[in-house]
Amino acid sequence: MKKLSYTMESPNAPPVQRNWWVYVVIVLVCVVNFLPYLWVVMTGFMDGATSASATPTWFFTPSLEAFNYLISEKGILKNFFNSVVVSLASTFFSVTIGMFCAYALARYDFPGRDDVSFWVLTNRMMPPVAVLIPIFVTFQTAGLLDTLLGLIILYTAMQLPFVVWMLTGYFRDIPRRYEESAMVDGDTWFAAFRKVTLPVMAPSITATAIFVMILSWNEFAFATFLTSNQAKTMPPAIMAYSIGADIRWNVLGAAVVLITAPLILFVLLLQRQFISGLSQGVVRK
Repeated sequence: MKKLSYTMESPNAPPVQRNWWVYVVIVLVCVVNFLPYLWVVMTGFMDGATSASATPTWFFTPSLEAFNYLISEKGILKNFFNSVVVSLASTFFSVTIGMFCAYALARYDFPGRDDVSFWVLTNRMMPPVAVLIPIFVTFQTAGLLDTLLGLIILYTAMQLPFVVWMLTGYFRDIPRRYEESAMVDGDTWFAAFRKVTLPVMAPSITATAIFVMILSWNEFAFATFLTSNQAKTMPPAIMAYSIGADIRWNVLGAAVVLITAPLILFVLLLQRQFISGLSQGVVRK
């Protein structure tokens, strides 16, 4: 039985060009990007002798030796827990506070609004090293050194300009008449924001939260200088395994797997909202 086709095509449509070299370039780029990470992951599942061999080995018997070493002897799960708490808390607070700041910049006209927007943008241009010493002295005075609370406050302040900068453009793309229609029906501005604007902004907020989560999870400089034992997160903890004369490559590979796997899983679970949020400002009219 002949299969029916429901595809409609205009007679004036130009012919589809299929360039095979485009696929070749895409495959090469993917291989170049994926191969180093694949090798690091494989190294994490090697035993000590195989990973230290001068000859690369592609086929080997998988071993959890490095993971047992990190979890049982080094207690890296504590660093993992610290990273989870700091990243989730700073993402929640920076996105929540930044969302209302962006809404105010996009919706209300007040003196100095352009100056505030420019100040928010320039905050992302300042290198973290420039304020490392002042922040260290401030944390030492306030008793926030080597505490999760200190890192949460710092990461929230660091990511807040990025959230405001991202969401302000998205809020400006949403017509104001949507909220005005809800307020004509008797809603307050907050009810109109919650019922009308917030659902439309959900993909953009999700995409922004993913970016903030990745930045907080991978932050290295401040976590290294402001923590020692109690609040140390994964990036400085893993750095300890990659320096020195006696580097255990399988341990380093296992540590890389532990720090990257949660982020990859997180992005895969929310990839639809992530892509929708990135393209929201492009397709909406």
